[in-house]
Order: sequence, then C-alpha cells, then structure tokens
Amino acid sequence: MKQIIPVLALLLLIALGTPRVGAENPDQPHMRAALELLQTAKKSDTPLPMLTSARKHLKNAAKNKGGARVEALELVDEAIAQAKAGDKKKTEQKINAAIANIHSGMGNAK
Repeated sequence: MKQIIPVLALLLLIALGTPRVGAENPDQPHMRAALELLQTAKKSDTPLPMLTSARKHLKNAAKNKGGARVEALELVDEAIAQAKAGDKKKTEQKINAAIANIHSGMGNAK
C-alpha cells in the first residue's frame, strides 16, 4: 500500500497538469465559418461572394489570435482584389495563405 500512494500522487499531478483538449482553444464559430467559406471559394468559379462573407466572419472573430486573424483578413482583401481582376491563380494563392493563417490563429487562440 505504501508503494501505491506515491504512484497515485504522481498520476494525480500529471492529470492536473495536463491541459484538457479544447481548454486552450475555445469555440471559434467565426473562424470556422471563414475557413469553410474560403475552402469553398477556392473551388468556385465565382469566389467573390464567399470571399466577402469570409471577410465579414474574420472581422467578427475574437481578436485573440496572435495577429493571424489580421493577416488572414489582409490576405482575404488581396484575394478579393485578385478575384475582381480575374486572376484565378493569384486568388487561389491568397486564399491558401489565408486558410493557413486561420489555422494558425485558431491554434493560437487564448
């Protein structure tokens, strides 16, 4: 019995010190919505409406993303400009970069 107590104490310390999944990454509906819209826009022949909606979601997302939300917003603005100019390849590049920033921002959320 004396040998079990230190083991149990160690396991308790480990359990208390281990972050719970999702505890550091709160629900982020605006970021998730922007991500889904950008992924759809990337495949679309008419991405502008989805890019505009994704921009609105990024604007409304919590500002706790370590700068990644702001960078994603800038990239979406650039994607919108490229889409208006008719450059599908550059639009897709900007969308891919924005998607990467959103993933990063969701991971950095506090």
